[in-house]
Amino acid sequence: MTWRIVFCLTTACALVWLAATATAGDSQPKVVQMYPDLPRPVTSFGAAIVGQQLFLYGGHDGEPHNYYAEAQSGTLTQLDLQDGGQWKQLATGPGLQGLALVADADKLYRLGGFAATNKKGEKQNLVSTDEVAKFDPQKGEWAAMPRLPEPRSSFDAAVMDHKIYVVGGWHLKGAEETVWHQTAYVMDLSQGEPRWEPLPTPSFQRRALSLAAHEGKIYAIGGMTSKGPTTRVDVYDPATGRWSEAPALPGDGMDGFGSSAFATGGRLYASTINGEVLRLSTDRSAWESICTMERERFFHRMLPLEGNKLLFVGGASMAIGKFAEIDVVQLP
Repeated sequence: MTWRIVFCLTTACALVWLAATATAGDSQPKVVQMYPDLPRPVTSFGAAIVGQQLFLYGGHDGEPHNYYAEAQSGTLTQLDLQDGGQWKQLATGPGLQGLALVADADKLYRLGGFAATNKKGEKQNLVSTDEVAKFDPQKGEWAAMPRLPEPRSSFDAAVMDHKIYVVGGWHLKGAEETVWHQTAYVMDLSQGEPRWEPLPTPSFQRRALSLAAHEGKIYAIGGMTSKGPTTRVDVYDPATGRWSEAPALPGDGMDGFGSSAFATGGRLYASTINGEVLRLSTDRSAWESICTMERERFFHRMLPLEGNKLLFVGGASMAIGKFAEIDVVQLP
């Protein structure tokens, strides 16, 4: 068996896809990047990078829209990105999906999500949680943090200036009617006793969105409204305390559903359901497509790597299903 590297070139980037192939006669190319597959292919999980370590928590590995306790992960796993070795299980916790996992300094923070209290074959009973926990990789322990003001899942979180911002999502209440959130919060981790403070009320209610910090502002990208998916982008400016609308993602509503976003190298990037990697223009007037991924992912995580790269983890394609493979994009 040989390794093949497939490059998807545009004027702006190169996609590095590592795939095992047994095709006879293939030349042996130089492997630029190689990581082992995920222990279990999942969607709607949390992921973050601390130093050279990739961390994953939770997620769903069952059939789409079929939620039960056995299909939800409650494991925190780690992969050393320097040696590309094996995944390690570090700790366990509640089985969750639709949560957020963010990093600040050398600590991880797990926020919200929902648990299926039913077993496989039983009637679904899905309940959002307000739990927040901090994980210290050096100690290998979870520690409780101030709970979210409301139970919340299908949202996203981002860190900027040692502050965690939480936007979007809803409150699943089992048999009771689901509540869509129109609230947003921030917690300053630099405070001796951090606590959640409300942000000015957003002018939208969306879940399955992505959140990213860029140039001193928080971007809420795409997602789902009560009327359907959207490509709308909203921006919160902590300096003025105001929300404003930014250029929408290109495409139709589904192009904003289950996206992932992160800023690196002074630019803001978003990854969408059709496999496009988008970048916000320097004048912030439009999104530009820099390449199309071989694997079209949504409900995945896109994270920055050293060396001006983006790492694509987990998620699924409507046509193929869930992915265990890890993809890397080399940025210009």
